[in-house]
Amino acid sequence: MIEYVIKSTICLSVSYGFYHFVLQNVKIPIFNRFYLLFSLLFALIVPLIKIQMNLNIGVNPTNYGFSSVTGILLHGEEVTGNPIQLLTFQSLLILIYGLISSILLVRFALNIYKIIRLIQTSKIVHLQKTQIVLVEIKSLPYSFFSYIFVNRSDYEEDRLEKELFIHEQAHCRQFHSIDILTVELIKVILWFNPFIWLYRKAIQLNHEYLADNKVLSNHDLTDYQNTLINLVFRNNSTYLASNFNYSLTKKRLIMMTKNKSKSVTYKIAMVPVLAVLVFYFISCNNESKESKSYENNDVAWYHPILQKHHIEPEGFNNFENVFEMGTENSIDDRIATLKDAVFVIKTAKGGYILIKSPLAVHNLNTNRIDGETGTIEIYASLKDTKPIKAYTLKKFNYQIRNKENTNDSWDAKEID
Repeated sequence: MIEYVIKSTICLSVSYGFYHFVLQNVKIPIFNRFYLLFSLLFALIVPLIKIQMNLNIGVNPTNYGFSSVTGILLHGEEVTGNPIQLLTFQSLLILIYGLISSILLVRFALNIYKIIRLIQTSKIVHLQKTQIVLVEIKSLPYSFFSYIFVNRSDYEEDRLEKELFIHEQAHCRQFHSIDILTVELIKVILWFNPFIWLYRKAIQLNHEYLADNKVLSNHDLTDYQNTLINLVFRNNSTYLASNFNYSLTKKRLIMMTKNKSKSVTYKIAMVPVLAVLVFYFISCNNESKESKSYENNDVAWYHPILQKHHIEPEGFNNFENVFEMGTENSIDDRIATLKDAVFVIKTAKGGYILIKSPLAVHNLNTNRIDGETGTIEIYASLKDTKPIKAYTLKKFNYQIRNKENTNDSWDAKEID
């Protein structure tokens, strides 16, 4: 997940940067609309693309022929049975993320409900291919799909400028609500990414450029600008709707005075930018099927376990039912010494045991793991999100043994 967020953010920064520095001040609103929406979806999808390449390097893992294994914990100086603290910093971040996403989703749903409720409870007047919803709320006109919401008394007393209807009809006929809903749903999931908010602002402002162009095709520029300035302090609060007064800034007024540009040059300039991003992320996501990789069939059992615990294989030894790794890993006379050690042991009943220790020694002759301190978690199956038992350990010894050697006796509690 973290890798995806980083890659998508890089892609978003490049694609939005191209818009900000190249396209933003050019009068090509139709092209910009589709560029913004396409580049946003493109930046979120490309990091997910993966191509597998079978390189067949031919490095074979060391296999000591362990069958289904069980284990017992041999007591050393001290073994404490205090459960491991499961509320970690990572789980706290996940909790905060879920809470904020839930709030945004509820807010999104409530605004949809608010709009639907207004449509159901208000008088509707049909005008050409749009429907005028007469509301009691005092606000500027705003639109949502084919509906234009206006104040009832302003409409009935004919106090609304004609330009307002043309502007909102442009929003309706060009289906700007689809763009807004798309970016709002993405924001619910990726609210923490600042580029999502920048895209949202750029998309809505570009909608205003498009609607302004529609008005100016039949009305005088100066008269329309004066109308906008007179309405600058009026506002409305329906954030999902297209509204007439969004970002009425100097940029918007200046854009009206510019001549329309040809988009061909900018289309050509966009192609290499997107091509480089595609090439970069696909090359980053290539997965080599090396025999030492955890994708090999004879050791692939531990792959989902590592993914589940967000563990990246590094300096590891492969056995049939035992996986071990460390930031430093050395083997001398069949004794493996591992720093920041992680052991995954597949049990006979379909579960697994996860052992972590700052420094541990695995004697391959006796199949015993020794460590000064560490933690041990016992899972009944891969699907379990929490261990059935969890301990913090001091001066521990763990004996790995084959299932058939059940007659071995140990003065310790068997944990499998």
